[in-house]
Amino acid sequence: MKVSYQEWGNTDSRQQILLIHGWGMNSSVWVDIGQYLEQLHPEQLIRSVDLPGYGHSSGYGQNELGGDYNSRTLAQSLEPLFEGKQTTIIAWSLGGLVAIELLAQKKVNVSKLLMVSSTPKFVQSDDWQHAVEARIFEEFSQSLVNDHRATLRRFLAIQTMGSRTVRADTKILQTQLFLRGEPDERALQMGLTMLLKEDKRQQLKTVTDVPISLIAGKQDTLAKYQGQKELSLCDNVSLYTLSGAGHAPFISHPEEFKQILKNIIDC
Repeated sequence: MKVSYQEWGNTDSRQQILLIHGWGMNSSVWVDIGQYLEQLHPEQLIRSVDLPGYGHSSGYGQNELGGDYNSRTLAQSLEPLFEGKQTTIIAWSLGGLVAIELLAQKKVNVSKLLMVSSTPKFVQSDDWQHAVEARIFEEFSQSLVNDHRATLRRFLAIQTMGSRTVRADTKILQTQLFLRGEPDERALQMGLTMLLKEDKRQQLKTVTDVPISLIAGKQDTLAKYQGQKELSLCDNVSLYTLSGAGHAPFISHPEEFKQILKNIIDC
């Protein structure tokens, strides 16, 4: 089984932009950005993927992933989409863990990585203080068992915290949440485990031959801004800041976000 995706632009192009969503969402979260990128670069192929367990890939189960659900197996599921194409990856939140894995394995041709409100490690530790407390994801994991729809909506509310347009942002994300069907509950649980357990900092350090851009909301409560600043000290990493944004800057600040995309992709 192949993962599902939405696409725009030139389907025959050898250059593509691949958009990867975050936990609980699906490819619909990127539709506005996908259409913008098509206008910006109609000669390229733009794809927004449904990760296994989400959207139209909800039937892509544990068997297809070799029994494991983590950034490594998710990255492997996306490899066929590259098809020898030169790719710019734009990855939001949990999608950044998958993108780092893709680059670290060096099996695909990636020219640029844009990590949006993402980090190689989401949870605090002694050597990584600018992150959330583990209990946040543990509590979501517990509540997911009782009511996954209510848990998803609570998570969306956290994503929009700090934004100046929090109510409008939350409404947009809620509209997109089930546009391509219900996410698989096991994928939701294993995705929370990824956010809780995975640490891609060392793998990210091995990616020295690809320029990495961090697009960060200064008010982000899930991918802390101070952690983004720490990551940007690496030679191949650049930081772009939206001062009034939370965890979904492409929703709360679409025009500013699009301008940042243009500056990065066109340079």
